[in-house]
Amino acid sequence: MATKLTITNSTNEEVTLWLTLGDISGFVNDVFGIFGITEHGLQGSVTLDASQKVEYESQIPISGNVSFNIPPMNCPTDDFPNGVNIFEFCLNNWTQPVSAPQETIDISCVTGVNSLLLCSMSGGGDWNAGPTQQNVTIFKNKGLDENTGQVGVFPVACDDCTASVSPPQCPDPLPPATPQSEKICNVQRPAVEENCVGLVSLLYKGKI
Repeated sequence: MATKLTITNSTNEEVTLWLTLGDISGFVNDVFGIFGITEHGLQGSVTLDASQKVEYESQIPISGNVSFNIPPMNCPTDDFPNGVNIFEFCLNNWTQPVSAPQETIDISCVTGVNSLLLCSMSGGGDWNAGPTQQNVTIFKNKGLDENTGQVGVFPVACDDCTASVSPPQCPDPLPPATPQSEKICNVQRPAVEENCVGLVSLLYKGKI
């Protein structure tokens, strides 16, 4: 058993899902076959039809991010004037040779927002977003300048959650940072084998 990641396109239009993996020793390091991706390497994409759900489960640790309609990028473009947000994850990493490894998930709007995403979790150990946010079971992002106060979300330009330390410098800058008042951006649980089961379900709810 392992934590399973499912992604659902809840809209009535097709969408391109982009998966980018971290280059970490001992982790999954090829996107081929994940969610039906036919490319090899650390990054690939697949088209999801309306209402289509895909899933992935592996005993090998996996870390990376998911974006929609475009790969992750640091600055806005003409097609994406409000930038791009990503869903970040590190799952099934109980074998990671670090002290007290954690499974972690979040939605990063540091470089903007182009998608409405909702993540829900069930099964396995309880998830938390710090001492004040225990037993987190669902979180989501809002519009470009509306994510301060949202559990599990890094607001625009807030690369350290409660601070804007070194955000991307862009020709057309995004709105000023409004950091979280507490470190509630990462949702996590101890990555011990008995915890790492159940579902992490990401819902793509459309463009924004």
